[in-house]
Amino acid sequence: MKRLWQYFFSGQESARQHLKEIQYKFGRFLALLESNNRILQRMSDMEEKAQGDYLFDRQYIFSNVSEIQLCVQDIIEQMIAIGGDDYSVLSACYDSINRRLESVLYGCPGVKQCEFAIPFDRLDRDQVPKVGGKNAQIGEIKSKLGLPVPDGFAITTWAYKRFIDSNNLQTQIAAKIKSLHLHNLEELERISRDIQDLILHSSIPDNLNESLQSHIEQLSQRRPGGKFALRSSAIGEDEHLSFAGQYNTLLNVQKQIAERYREILAGKFTPKAIYYCVSHSLEESLMPMSVGCMIMIDARASGVIYTHDPVHADDDAILVHTIFGLGKYLVDGAVSPDVFRLDRSNGAVLSAQIAEKTHCLILHPEEGTMDQTLPASLHNAPSLADDQLKTLWQYAKQLEDHYECPQDIEFVIDQENQIYIVQSRPLRIISEKKEVNEPDVRAWKTLYTGGDSVCPGAGVGEIFHAASIRDLEHVPQGAVLIAPQPFPGLITVMDRIHAIVTQTGGAASHMATLAREYRIPTLSGVTNAFQLPPGKTVTVDASKGVIYEGAHPELIEARKIETETFKDAPIINLIRRVLNVLVPLNLKDPSSPDFTPDRCLTFHDITRFAHQKSMEEMFSSAKNLKYKEKIGLRLKSDIPLPLYIIFIDREWDPDQSKGKIDRDEIHSKPMLAFWSGIEEEGWPAPPSGEGKVRGFMSVISTTMTAESEAEFGESSFAILGREYMIVSLFLGYHFTTIEAMSAPDASKNYIRIQFKGGGSTSDRRIRRIQLIDRLLTRLGFDTQQNGDFFLGQLTYQPAGAILEKLRLLGRLTMITKQLDMALANDSILNWYADDFSKKMRL
Repeated sequence: MKRLWQYFFSGQESARQHLKEIQYKFGRFLALLESNNRILQRMSDMEEKAQGDYLFDRQYIFSNVSEIQLCVQDIIEQMIAIGGDDYSVLSACYDSINRRLESVLYGCPGVKQCEFAIPFDRLDRDQVPKVGGKNAQIGEIKSKLGLPVPDGFAITTWAYKRFIDSNNLQTQIAAKIKSLHLHNLEELERISRDIQDLILHSSIPDNLNESLQSHIEQLSQRRPGGKFALRSSAIGEDEHLSFAGQYNTLLNVQKQIAERYREILAGKFTPKAIYYCVSHSLEESLMPMSVGCMIMIDARASGVIYTHDPVHADDDAILVHTIFGLGKYLVDGAVSPDVFRLDRSNGAVLSAQIAEKTHCLILHPEEGTMDQTLPASLHNAPSLADDQLKTLWQYAKQLEDHYECPQDIEFVIDQENQIYIVQSRPLRIISEKKEVNEPDVRAWKTLYTGGDSVCPGAGVGEIFHAASIRDLEHVPQGAVLIAPQPFPGLITVMDRIHAIVTQTGGAASHMATLAREYRIPTLSGVTNAFQLPPGKTVTVDASKGVIYEGAHPELIEARKIETETFKDAPIINLIRRVLNVLVPLNLKDPSSPDFTPDRCLTFHDITRFAHQKSMEEMFSSAKNLKYKEKIGLRLKSDIPLPLYIIFIDREWDPDQSKGKIDRDEIHSKPMLAFWSGIEEEGWPAPPSGEGKVRGFMSVISTTMTAESEAEFGESSFAILGREYMIVSLFLGYHFTTIEAMSAPDASKNYIRIQFKGGGSTSDRRIRRIQLIDRLLTRLGFDTQQNGDFFLGQLTYQPAGAILEKLRLLGRLTMITKQLDMALANDSILNWYADDFSKKMRL
């Protein structure tokens, strides 16, 4: 007796364990379907944006790609949990596809071996992977357009890789960045110092050092007595993201450039550069640093040209921002520039806004730069002459025509009034909604009027004064930040502020570029900004140059940005190239021998493969579930079919193992739909057809096999969740298994039906399969048949359509139960096909 009780409880525990295993897999399966659904939604939305009828920015692309990457990784994890380690091969597929994707996003298809240094006159824009965007465009401007650029050469990304690899730096750098808590300013600065120290104290390989010295000697021979400028040109810089002002530039450098080269490389890891990289979900290792070395121009004046107004999209003028001396004070926002508006058609000066200029930046007699006070006669004098503006207009038109999109151009004019182009990159254009309901502001208290719109829009928040980078750690979420000028480090708080107000600076500064990239309403030139008290809630109208007391959220909607584009071309091109890696579907037919992981060439392929295989794994797991009678509840029904119900989303109670359940107690929507079709049709009598059909028992006696005898004794069962079912019906000599999901999201939904066997001869069983195939094809199923085996599948249908087709499947299950006995020839098959189609209104 003791052994009997042990056996009984052992059976119960085994039953419980098997149910837990199937519940575990089901939970993983639902998680996989959820990730699959999110991926399809993201891909669909991106495809819609790629048509060019909607407005979006680079951050939209990066955030969607990041979400898709995470979801694909989750699908692979769930697939391994459901089906085992055989599916771990999908991880290698993911890595291969992801490398291609990141190559498109960041412009780095992998650093390939080449020369350590290449002169500018041998470069063009096709060589971005070797020398980065900034250097490649200098070569393009020189070789393709013939415009004047400073003489020089590019130190390649291969040189960077050689330096990093020879000192084993990449693993150390990656580990430090991975440990970073992005909004902890002290930690950000510490990690920045640690990485920069690693680089500055690493040795330059001898062959690299020799190459650098050789090229600098050749440049010195062409320009005797000259000094040099070193500028960053990382992969990705000035391309899809601006990286404006995030990396280092060294001016007025002596001939021994090897030491200074390391400083530029270390500048890749300043706090602001690390923040920019991580906050944009960029992979640092995919952005190797090239460096440009060029003759240092002793600037009389410098400036920035916008070939379109970046904040007033309807203004067709060309804007020229200029200052005396070197351009660093302009792009850093340290001084306010002169601004000239030029007629696009003829270069005439439409307007000139001359700023007061009391000091400028010049070359130090030995090395580096120094501040110089300007004579009073130049304080309010224009920094450019009319003939120089005319030449700059011509250059701007040539560059915009060549690149086929608006350009952000940096130039410098030497002491002999020779103009040099030192940079050209795509310009971000922003416009506001054309039709707005302007709020009535007459009752609002105005605190300030004036300033220059750097980025249009409106923002509401409490004022926070940030006099230096040290104050940034304390900037609260949603603040309106007031700063004396756009100092380095403002990038680190741009994701948590609602507006920026600065006392100096202009629309041509690096901060202005970043503000437009982050879409932060920004005003510059607000001379009395620090008189606004901290903690006071204000509304900044950066479009109109007004600061109001209090919160006026209706103004935010009225000033909402409608368009942000480079006249759409590069951003549309980027998203289409990204989609080409994400979306094309190569795995279409699950029955094909090519339906294998190694054929997964896109993320869509991985999701398609995993979706199909997860259904098959769940199908197999549920069908082979042991102890069904122990853990199931027998369904009470007038249909004479022993059916055990197992709930996958309920805990099993061993006390109910011998109980029964009414139809009304079933909460599964798919099961209720399927069973309603069974009840609607009712239990069938032995069939008769057109022509003679051998008697039922006669057919059985001649066709019954050992296998069918075993199947005849099987119990039918259903594993159910609220939106899920798998039903295995053993009906005499054949069995039918139907699995279905009917969730609110159509991308999760499917029906999968498998049918095999029968009690008649082989030819009649095959005709029944052919009949089922015809009927389900009319219902939209993808079907396969092999002898007396049938497989049908329907996916991505709305829940209502799934439930209706399950009802019809219930009817069809009863109609065809013993139909193989009647299908003596093809004429009878055709008769039944037509009759059932009419009866079921197919």
